[in-house]
Order: sequence, then C-alpha cells, then structure tokens
Amino acid sequence: MVSIKISKHVFLIRGENEGKYPFCNCIFIDDRVKCLIDSGAGTDQIMKLNMEEIDYLINSHAHEDHIFLNTLLRNACVCCHENDVAAIESIEELKKRYGPPDSEIHSLMDYFLKILNFKPSRVNLRLRDNDEFSFGNVRLKVIHTPGHSIGHCCFLIDDENTRLIHLSDIDLTSFGPWYGCLDCDVDMFIDSISKIIEIVEVMNINIATSSHKEIVRGREEIKIKLKNYLNKIFDREMEILKLLATEKSINDLVGKGIIYSKFPEPKLAYMIFEKVMIEKHVERLLRKGLINNINGKFKVKI
Repeated sequence: MVSIKISKHVFLIRGENEGKYPFCNCIFIDDRVKCLIDSGAGTDQIMKLNMEEIDYLINSHAHEDHIFLNTLLRNACVCCHENDVAAIESIEELKKRYGPPDSEIHSLMDYFLKILNFKPSRVNLRLRDNDEFSFGNVRLKVIHTPGHSIGHCCFLIDDENTRLIHLSDIDLTSFGPWYGCLDCDVDMFIDSISKIIEIVEVMNINIATSSHKEIVRGREEIKIKLKNYLNKIFDREMEILKLLATEKSINDLVGKGIIYSKFPEPKLAYMIFEKVMIEKHVERLLRKGLINNINGKFKVKI
C-alpha cells in the first residue's frame, strides 16, 4: 500500500495511477476508532487495509471514483452528506445526475461503471455541515462545500498538534474545477472555494490534502493554489465572453478549448461534460446580465 504519514494517526493513501480518475486518494485515520475517507484508491490499495477493523467510511461525495469500493468495507458505518445519499444508494440516481435517462451520457456512464465493477452501497449516517467526529486523539469536522456535487464535503482534521484540511475534489489540479454533472453549480463552487480560503487563513492551516493531487504544505502556498484554482472558473468565463463577441449557440462553443484543450477518450462523454459546464457558465452570464439570448444563440451585451 502506498501511504504517506501526515501526522501520528493520519495517512494519505495514494490512489492507483497517481490518484487520477477513475481512482482517488483516500485518508486513513488509524486511531482507537478507525476511519477511511473515500474508498476509490483501487482494489490493491484498499485490500491492504484491515477492512474488517474500519469503523467509519466517510464519502466526500457521490461520484463513482470515490465510492466504487464501498462494498468491500462490510462492517463500516458508511457516511455521506444528506444531499448525496441517493446517488450512493442507487445507480440510476447516480446516472441521472449526469443526464436524463434517455441521454447518450447514460450509456456512456454504463461504460465507466462497468470498468469499475461498480455496485451501489448502503449509507448508514447522513451528514450535515459542521457535524463532528471524535476517533480518539483525532477530531474531524464536516465542511459542506457544494459545487462539484450538491453534497460535496471537505474535512477539517485535528490530530493532537497537527491540523490539516482534506479538500476532496477541490483538488487543486491545473485543470481547475469540474462541474459537468447536472447537480453541479458554478456559483456554489465559487462560494465553497472562497469559504475554504477563509478557513485556511483564519484557522492557520498548513497542510492540505486532496483527492487527486499531492500534499500541499504552508498556509500561503495552500491559499495561492486555491486562488489559482478558483481563477480557472473566471478564466473560462472570460474566454466565453470573447467568443460571444458574435452570436453563438452552446454547441458552437463546444470544442473551442474553453474546458478541455483536447477531449480524452471516450470523446463523446467529455464533449457532453464540456457542454454541461459551458451551459452553466452561459446561465450564470445571463443572470449577471452580461449576455443576451437571441433565439437560442448568445451574444455579449453592447
């Protein structure tokens, strides 16, 4: 098992393929009460834990790369924010968050889920913002940070003299925030990242972990990376405004490099994700009064 000791009782379990999708990094709290945050590190990694001894499995949110090995932890109390419970317990609900039942994304999600041998799992405990756990020496606080999903959460973790924040899928990648599901929300994402920046400052947090990248150390470095990550949203918005100097439909904007410089395989899935993300930007620009809707095409207001 590839794990990195962060503090006396807290370890980062590196996901297979360096934590890239369809895997994720997990946090293991090895205290009197044992807890795992997310299960998607990969079968080889998770099987190296003493799974029977894990008391709590906390899912940061309901996306498949974070939950696909939940069913291996048979004795654990599975926890997730109340807004994401349905998508963990039901494959159909998870797929509906990617698109309506008759859409192409449904069959594409079947492809992704088959690769993962995905099975839905029970949820025993519904979480809310500011819920707290004590595992012995380690204390954990739930921070509801919607945007990436409606139930996405980060976690403030105190282990004796060490304080860290697990950012989950506020993952500080160079790609930036991802909001390609129907329950994603750009405004909520902006608010959530801003909230985390404030928490890092006020609580003097010097260690940040995330689901897909390496550990970041130093309060100022964490804040810089969070601000750069946040600015990706605004950079995308500025690019859309430039392109809308002339009338364009949503479909006209897809494939222009606003979100993906190059579509990964399967290309159709990522084209759909990009379209959803652009739609969310266009809706936001309409609300802000910066563009006009001209019979289904959009143009910057003069």
